[in-house]
Amino acid sequence: MYDWKQYKKIYFIAAIVFAIAAYFSEGFHHYDEHHQVMEFGGMKLGITEKSELPWEYDSQMRPAIQPMMVYVAHKVFGLVSIDSPFSIAFILRLFTGMLSFFSIHLLIKAFIDKIKGEKLKMSFVLLSFFLWFTVYNGIRFSSENVAGRVFVIAFALLFIWKNLNIKHYLAIGLLLGLSFLFRYQNAFLIVGFVAWIFFIQKSKFSNVLVLVSGIVLMFGVGVLIDRWFYEEWVLSTWKYFEENILLGKAASFGVDPWYFYFVEIFKTGIAPFSLLYIIPFVLLVIYRRKDVLVWTVLPFLLVHLYISHKEVRFLFPVIGFIPLMIVQSGEIINEKWQGFFQSKVVKVFIVLFWIYNYLFLAIAALKPSDAQVSLYQKVYDDYPQPTKLYCVKGNPYSRAVDVHYYKRKNMTIHIIQSLDEITLSKDSTTLFVTTDKQEQKAVENGNDLVYSSFPEWIKYFNVTNWVARTNFRKMYEMKRLPQSTNQGK
Repeated sequence: MYDWKQYKKIYFIAAIVFAIAAYFSEGFHHYDEHHQVMEFGGMKLGITEKSELPWEYDSQMRPAIQPMMVYVAHKVFGLVSIDSPFSIAFILRLFTGMLSFFSIHLLIKAFIDKIKGEKLKMSFVLLSFFLWFTVYNGIRFSSENVAGRVFVIAFALLFIWKNLNIKHYLAIGLLLGLSFLFRYQNAFLIVGFVAWIFFIQKSKFSNVLVLVSGIVLMFGVGVLIDRWFYEEWVLSTWKYFEENILLGKAASFGVDPWYFYFVEIFKTGIAPFSLLYIIPFVLLVIYRRKDVLVWTVLPFLLVHLYISHKEVRFLFPVIGFIPLMIVQSGEIINEKWQGFFQSKVVKVFIVLFWIYNYLFLAIAALKPSDAQVSLYQKVYDDYPQPTKLYCVKGNPYSRAVDVHYYKRKNMTIHIIQSLDEITLSKDSTTLFVTTDKQEQKAVENGNDLVYSSFPEWIKYFNVTNWVARTNFRKMYEMKRLPQSTNQGK
């Protein structure tokens, strides 16, 4: 019987790693993670105007459960004077990290006793907690991650709970429905999983009916949340299907070949180690066709191969299953090709894989997901007074659409064509932000450098004078007009 205490040191280290990643990995992986979650929540809080939201809001096609969580987090933590959007974003990342950690624990508990061999068991635990993109994605308050982690919890509980009764099936159904509310594409995971429960596990039809009832009940909760958010009755599930499939909006963002995911995973996963994220599932499909992972993941994958617009993040909901796929494929290899893991080439490959993985884990845990958020926080924290921010063309707050959630209402942005348009005022603070070296030279005398996208200590590593050739974003608090202006006026 599994007892997590035998791996308590790993659990302790993993908890620290997830907490560190939640703290440092500020920002967002993709614009949707911000604009359709934080900005949507900001709209209900009065931070962002409806007219400033992306087109998905008017189309009423996005589920409102995550914006609701942003809203609730602000209201709850506001009671103890925690109201900074950066603090709330960190709290939500920390919450998501805890959710991911819990889902990992449950999946280990559900399957570790079924794994043959102590080395594979240890590999399962280490991969589950420390696979670099598991940590990076595990603290993201994105629909892909949260939906995937809730699904993993429901998936694991089916195998943890003994002598399943109606209450168990209802709870699993509610969790599956909750996973669907976070991301509608998880329907294809749910369909495969429920089909396995009925056809392979051969659960009673009445039990499956209770499970499905839980899904439907949670779907109804989602409709109520959408009613609160959009302020009218709307079926955002249908709207999502209508906009992306019937009206072809998804395809308008790009059309990719069916093999896109295999190529991109091979490249972004860092070849040849990325083969570990592709080959295991192929082996499962070939040799364990009745396995619950095959029935669950295959429909999800096939649908995403068929849909014309593809992004690697669309597969993030199944990241939680990759460690289990890897160790199960290890079992298959031990059965079919004995002595494979004793090969010197394979041993070297495994050692190099762990070196590469921990290197990328350090980067993923310590590096911001989006570097510009540090600029937003500098302005927000240090300039609560009325502030004018000038920039020549490149507005740092323009990210697909403008960022408002991290911007104070009394801060205005002025896009100018030349430095001569900068004005100083006694009633407000004037900031100037730029990546252009000539502009920086023009304003550096007599003005305070208050922000740089690269810290000063990095200049000590200025081998081959790369710093001089790199455009850093710098922000100045303007005390005097730039050299190019007519200061006598």
